Amino acid sequence: MKGRIFTIKKTTILKLSFIFNVLLFITSSLISFLVIKNYNLWFFMFCIFIGLHLLIRSFLFRFDSSCYFGFLLLFIGGFYLYCLLLNLQEFYSVFLLMSFSLASYLTAFFYQQNFQYYLSFSLIFVSIDLFLYLLNIISILIFLAIILLIVVLLLCRYLTLK
Repeated sequence: MKGRIFTIKKTTILKLSFIFNVLLFITSSLISFLVIKNYNLWFFMFCIFIGLHLLIRSFLFRFDSSCYFGFLLLFIGGFYLYCLLLNLQEFYSVFLLMSFSLASYLTAFFYQQNFQYYLSFSLIFVSIDLFLYLLNIISILIFLAIILLIVVLLLCRYLTLK
């Protein structure tokens, strides 16, 4: 039977995943409000648990859009916790771009979509460019020139992709 895993319906597994993730979200939100006293953490916990639910949905039903969005939300929440833990909030925009890049790469890996590979590598170069700009190693003009070059190369690759 294609609609079952170990004689359990896939929709039942998805419903249990939703309930489990909602309970984990409520618990982590209460901990962030009452114990940690960080009032912005609830949103990133929401991203993590919705991302996990979407990944489960993606692997159960083979949805590439759920895979991309699930990995994206998971990495957005995870990188925020990483930046918060290591006190790197000024570089969170770099990690945000890396979230998009990793989500594209993993979606391309699981679903064999070539354009996602090119998008992933382009976003890696943009995040390196942004990191160098945030460290004041390059000027705004060089930063914009590199981004323009990356966008033109990605556009050329997209137009020649079959």
